Amino acid sequence: MTTKLIFSQDCIILDACCVINLYASGQMGNILQSIAKVVAVAAYVRDEEAQRIYAGDGTQKYEKIDLQPFIDSGLLTVVSPETEAEDISFVNFAAILGGDGEAVTAAIALHRNWSIGSDDRKAISFFVQNMPQVQIITTPELLTQPRWLTLILIPRFGRSVTIGSGSMCCPGMRSKVTRWASVASTRWLSIRAK
Repeated sequence: MTTKLIFSQDCIILDACCVINLYASGQMGNILQSIAKVVAVAAYVRDEEAQRIYAGDGTQKYEKIDLQPFIDSGLLTVVSPETEAEDISFVNFAAILGGDGEAVTAAIALHRNWSIGSDDRKAISFFVQNMPQVQIITTPELLTQPRWLTLILIPRFGRSVTIGSGSMCCPGMRSKVTRWASVASTRWLSIRAK
């Protein structure tokens, strides 16, 4: 499960769930840098949806998500719908999905032939059924490289995978990532106990 993730498209556009999970890891810059493709986020997602995470200090306070350093360094590109077709798909998808962030992300991905980074199960189900040509990648799949599993996933693996303070990513129990991380977590815990 630690083989290099193969992207079928030239760019991956992240929805709010994925942005929040990556940011909460505390390693977003390093993770973005390790992705061998252009990584984008819709302006709407940046401005309206990926706003904050729990601070992680037990106080239930929030920490503002600041994507500007990743944008300024070229690790993250901000995009908006540019064509009438993207606008029409955005409106249609929003009516079905009930969320503008997933809808704008899907519309851009569909018309530009990009991959989508998402952890939203309802949105993923819609993408798979209605946009089979678009590759869907979850946060755990982005983190299947050995470096990220040992730093982030394995030490925190349980029934659900805590990616960092203030964020939770729950891969399905039949997920390859879940099965692999469960085995790897058991090995990591037994090594750590020695």
